[in-house]
Amino acid sequence: MIGHGCEGVFETGREMERLKNTLLVLCLFVVLLVIFSSYFRANEVGTFFGALAGTPLLVHIFNRIAPSWSKPESERTTTALVAHAEPMPRPAEQVVVFRMEGPNGRA
Repeated sequence: MIGHGCEGVFETGREMERLKNTLLVLCLFVVLLVIFSSYFRANEVGTFFGALAGTPLLVHIFNRIAPSWSKPESERTTTALVAHAEPMPRPAEQVVVFRMEGPNGRA
């Protein structure tokens, strides 16, 4: 019974991710509609088909260029990040010496 609740949470997370991606693609489509109608002065049909063709093209280009941000859960934990981290280099020791001088320039 406990496992069933966990599956529901993960399923909801996947559904939310899908909904977010769908809404982002819809927003991209609307932005392309505005760009084609305003800047390129295309008519209604040209604007629609330009945005319709440009949306999947830009999504594909973004997915090919951008690195994949979805990593397994095991790589997101703090201990996994620490295990894969490189050790910090220690700075070389530095010694600073201050010398007090009198008003005549002598120690």
